[in-house]
Amino acid sequence: MVNIYIEIIESGKRPIFKALCIRLMEILNTLRNFAYWSIDALKGGEVKKDFQDIEKIFGYTSFTSLKEHQKPVLDNLLNAVVNNSTFYSGCKNYKSLSDFPIVNKSIIKDHFDDITFEDQESNYLPVKTSGSTGSPFSIFQTKRKKNRNTADTLYFAKLAGYTLGEKLLYLRLWAAYYKKPKMIAWLQNTEQLDVSDLNNTYVKAMVDRLEKDKSPKGWIGYPSGFESICKSLDALNAKPLDCNIKSIIAIAEGLSPEVKSKMEYYFKAPTVSRYSNVENGIIAQQMPNDNAFRINWASYVVEILDLESDVPVPNGTIGRIIITDLYNLATPMIRYDTGDIGAFVNDENSTDNIPKLESIQGRKMDALYKTNGDMLNPFTMHAYVYDFPEIKQLQFIQHKEKKYEIKVNTNVMFEGESLLIENFKNDIGTDAHVDIQYVDEIPSLKSGKRKISVNLYKQ
Repeated sequence: MVNIYIEIIESGKRPIFKALCIRLMEILNTLRNFAYWSIDALKGGEVKKDFQDIEKIFGYTSFTSLKEHQKPVLDNLLNAVVNNSTFYSGCKNYKSLSDFPIVNKSIIKDHFDDITFEDQESNYLPVKTSGSTGSPFSIFQTKRKKNRNTADTLYFAKLAGYTLGEKLLYLRLWAAYYKKPKMIAWLQNTEQLDVSDLNNTYVKAMVDRLEKDKSPKGWIGYPSGFESICKSLDALNAKPLDCNIKSIIAIAEGLSPEVKSKMEYYFKAPTVSRYSNVENGIIAQQMPNDNAFRINWASYVVEILDLESDVPVPNGTIGRIIITDLYNLATPMIRYDTGDIGAFVNDENSTDNIPKLESIQGRKMDALYKTNGDMLNPFTMHAYVYDFPEIKQLQFIQHKEKKYEIKVNTNVMFEGESLLIENFKNDIGTDAHVDIQYVDEIPSLKSGKRKISVNLYKQ
């Protein structure tokens, strides 16, 4: 339908036709927004109530005040699990959240029936991850939790600059069982862009279409997909584009400074990274003009624990990201080890400032270690993609303590091999043994994501 309007705009000989069509699209966007909230109101306004609660919590400037608001919800969760979950029945005399054990995917799988509450009303909703980094993982959620996730999504999209009802460009791997029917996509004003289609020809046609469509748009997608788009635009010697993009949100993978800068250059919109997972929801997100991640304290309690022990680490120290999901009363996820690593950051001049996540460095199992044992910042490797533009794809693999492999996919004679090895050794350790392997393709995961690093040494 929108494509028809674009054709009318392009074929119109008088500016008034363009103005009318643009105004019509604005009206449609407003109607979509109104229709969504009207339907929610007819269902009891549950999403709206959650949205307003999240908005209120994000208005706090004192961590003490925030935790006081959060406390009744946390107490309700902990009291429910000790009385309804066999797994947690031994925690009935708990004094605080820290008295509960750390769990991970393996523990939840092994004790699933003991952890999950009995579904007395048969209204639990199954949630499954794709298993892109291992075996598939399934849990249950309540309708209450689903509504909370929806409110989180709408609120964090708003923080990034997106308004419900506007066109949403969604860049991911659209498997047949994920892709929405065209009518549903049109009603939701979603354009489904597939990362597997990205090449110079596709990108050129896509940006031409986006420039013709004058309606405001938001963009959400994989950073690796954004990187491919930017590399195509580089190859096309493109200039900054007039696509009326209002917000760009990177999901599922780490957003490197280089990709962030390129997206903002070409599409003239703030680009932020969102930290989320399928089993929980949105945990944190960058704000425009702030590289730190604002934590979703409205829906989660977040802890950073030592990499090797269950002890909290000081601010600024990398550790395991542990979350407690405040709203899942089906398969409760209390002190859940996400498998990701990161660090808290706080205002050193304040003792009551609300903590943020300074960095989120992806899966612990994907992190590479320097020859001296320190962890390598993963964004170091992302920078190489732009240092060597003749390379299409890169992947860094650690096999042993000091043995590494770099997979290179390029369709030209690569003359920078020695320099690439030299640069990598300067970052990873000059005593490292580094091999280069040339490949035709670096396979993506089942989800469509592609790892920049793989650690076979510490698995």
